[in-house]
Amino acid sequence: MKLRVQWTVLLAAVGLVATALWLRWPSFDHPLWNVDEAIHAAAARVLLEGGVMYRDAIDQRTPLTYHAIAGLFALFGENNLWAARCAVALMIAATGFLLFLTGRKPGRNLGGLSAGFLYVVLGSAALFQGDANAINTEWFVAFFTAAAAAVIFSGNRQPGLVHALAAGALLGGAFLSKQPALLEVAAPLALLAYFGWREHPGLRWLISRFAAGAAGWLAVVALAALPLIWRGAWSDAVFYTWTYNLEYYGPETSLVDRLEAFIRPFQLVTSVSPLLIGLWGLGAIATVIRLVQRTPAEAERSDNPFLAYLAVWSAASLAGAASGGRDFQHYAIQFLPAFCLGAGLTVAGITHWIRRTNSGNWPRKIGAGALLAIMIWQVGSAGIASRSRTLPADPSARIAAFIREHSTPADRIFVWGYHPDIYYFSDRKPASRFLYASFLTGLIPWTNVEPGRDTTDAIVPGAMEDLLADLQKHQPQFIVDCSAGPNRHWNKYPPDNFPAFHRYLQAHYTQVAPEQFVPQGFRLYQRRSTAAEIAVDETTVPAATMAGLTLGILTTPLHPVSVRAPYGVSREIRDGRLEFFVHAPSVLSYRLTADVRSLRGSFGIRPAAYASDNQGPTDGAEFVVRWAPDGSAAGVLFRRFLNPRTEPADRDPQAFRLEIPPSPSGGLLSLEINPGPADNNASDWTFWSDLMLENYH
Repeated sequence: MKLRVQWTVLLAAVGLVATALWLRWPSFDHPLWNVDEAIHAAAARVLLEGGVMYRDAIDQRTPLTYHAIAGLFALFGENNLWAARCAVALMIAATGFLLFLTGRKPGRNLGGLSAGFLYVVLGSAALFQGDANAINTEWFVAFFTAAAAAVIFSGNRQPGLVHALAAGALLGGAFLSKQPALLEVAAPLALLAYFGWREHPGLRWLISRFAAGAAGWLAVVALAALPLIWRGAWSDAVFYTWTYNLEYYGPETSLVDRLEAFIRPFQLVTSVSPLLIGLWGLGAIATVIRLVQRTPAEAERSDNPFLAYLAVWSAASLAGAASGGRDFQHYAIQFLPAFCLGAGLTVAGITHWIRRTNSGNWPRKIGAGALLAIMIWQVGSAGIASRSRTLPADPSARIAAFIREHSTPADRIFVWGYHPDIYYFSDRKPASRFLYASFLTGLIPWTNVEPGRDTTDAIVPGAMEDLLADLQKHQPQFIVDCSAGPNRHWNKYPPDNFPAFHRYLQAHYTQVAPEQFVPQGFRLYQRRSTAAEIAVDETTVPAATMAGLTLGILTTPLHPVSVRAPYGVSREIRDGRLEFFVHAPSVLSYRLTADVRSLRGSFGIRPAAYASDNQGPTDGAEFVVRWAPDGSAAGVLFRRFLNPRTEPADRDPQAFRLEIPPSPSGGLLSLEINPGPADNNASDWTFWSDLMLENYH
C-alpha cells in the first residue's frame, strides 16, 4: 500500500508538471505578455547591478518577486523571460501539487488530483492571455498560500508547533509577494479559533501555535526588511508599498468597483465552465452547513477543521483578489488555489456518491456523471484552446529597436510614459528609479484616465526632483516621450506640462527621426554628448545671421543670447514687415533688463505651407512665449496653435501684445515654435514679424 501511494504521488507530480509545461510552452517565446513583465525585468536588472528596491527601482508591490526574477536572470541571463516563464510554469505545477497533497485522503486521491489539475488548467484558460501567460506576482502568492495549507494539514489532526512556524513563514512569503496576501493569515487564525471552539485543547496550546505562526511570519518579513533598513531604503519601501497604495492608488476606486471585483473571478471561471461554478457553489453551501451545525457526527469532526480553514481561506483570498477594485484579471489568481481545492473536493464527493449509491438511483447517478463529464470536457477544451492564443505586436518594439541599434549596452534610457516595455525590447537599463512615470504625473492605472481630468493631486511629492537627480546622474542616451499618441493614456502628459522636466529635455536633448516615430505615437530624444556640441546645437546659425535677429526696443536693438533653429533662420523684409523666418522647431532667447514692459508683434505660417498643391502640407504649429525671471522658473506668457489648412482665420499674420511681468533684475524671454500635435514638422514654414519691446518711461 505504501509503495502504491508513493507511485500515486510521483505520477501526480509528473502529470502536473507535464500539463503545465504543455499548456504554457507556446507562451514562453512571446516577446512580452503584459506591462508587469516589463516592470519585473527592469527592476531585476537594477537589483543585479547592486541597486535597492524602492530606492533605485520603484514599484508599489512588496519585494519578493523582483528579487526572484533577478535571481533567475543571474542564473540564465539578463532579460531572459523565457527562463523566467518556464520557472513560473514549474511553480504553477508545484502549486497544483501542493493542492493535491492538501486535498487527498488516504485511499482517496481524487479530490487532491482534481484540485491540482483544475488549478493548472484554469491558470492558463480562465484569464485573458496577456495575464494568464505572464509573470505575475499573484502566481507567487498562490504558491506560498497553497504551501502553507499543505504544511498545516500534513501532520497530525492538530497542527504542531513546527507546522505552525512553517506555515507562518510561508504566509510571510505570500505577503512579501503582494500586500493583499496579508488577509490570508485569517485562515490559520480561523483554524485555531475552530479548535478552541470545538476541541478545547487549552489556552496554552492555542497561544503556543499562534506564537509559532506569528514568529514564522515576522521572521521572514524581518529578513526582507533588514536589508532595506541597512541600505537606507526603508522609508521609501513603506511609502511605495503601503502609504501610496492607501492614500493615492486605493482611493481612486469606489465601493461599487470593489463589490464588482468580488464577482470577477467567478465570471472568469464561468467563461470556461458554468458547471464548475455550480459545483463549487454546492460544495460551499454544504461546507457552511456542516460547520455551523451544533453536533457534528464523529466522522465529520475530523474533517471540519480542514473545512473551516478552506472556508476562511476562500473568503480571504477572494477579498484579496477584489481589494484593488480593478478589472485586472491576474488579480483573480490569488483566489484560484482555494477555489480549485473546494471545487476538486466537490468533484471527488460527487464521484464517491456515484460509486457508493445503490443501483436503484441509477438515473441520478447517470445525470451526475454526465454533468461531471461535461465539466471536464469544458475545462479541457478551454485549456487546449489557450495554447494557441497570442497578442498583437507591441508598437513600442520599433522605437526600441532603433535605440538598440544606436546605443551600446552600457547606455541607459528613460521612458516618459507608462511603457517599461521599451526597456525590455531595447535591452537597455533604466536611467531613473521611476520604471514608469505615473508617480510623476498622478496617473492611476486605469481609473483617472479621462482626457480632461486633473491628476495632479496624485503626484508623489518630490518625485520630479528625484527624477531630475537620476537623469543628471545617469545621463541617459535616449529619452522616449510616449505622449505623442494614446499610449496607455499618456497623451494627457506632454513634457511641456511639466516645466522642470521640459527645461531639462530642451537643454540636453534633441529630437531624432520625428517623421518615423511620431506617427507611431512616440517622440525620441537623443542626448547632446558634450558641452561644445550643446552650444553648437543651441546656435545653429552663423554669427552674422544671429546678430541680425534683433528685437526692436525704444532705446536700442536687443540681440538674442541663443538661437536653436535646426533648420535655419533668416531675417528679411516681406510685405513691408520685418520677418524672422524660422522653421519649427525653434527657440529664440533674449536677455531682458528690468525696465522692459511689454512685447508686441505678430506670427504666422507662410501660405505655401498649406497650399493645395503641397504634397506634404503642414498640420499646424504652436507658438509659445516663455518668461523666466531671474531666480524663478519659466512660465508661459502666451500659447497659440495655428492650423491654417483647416482654419481660415489662422492664415493671416496673428497680432499680439504681451505684458512682461516685472522682475527686479530682468530675465530670459524665449520665443518658441513647436510642430503640430503629431510632432510632424513637415512644411512648418513659420515666422515671427515686427517684434518690438517697450520699456518703462
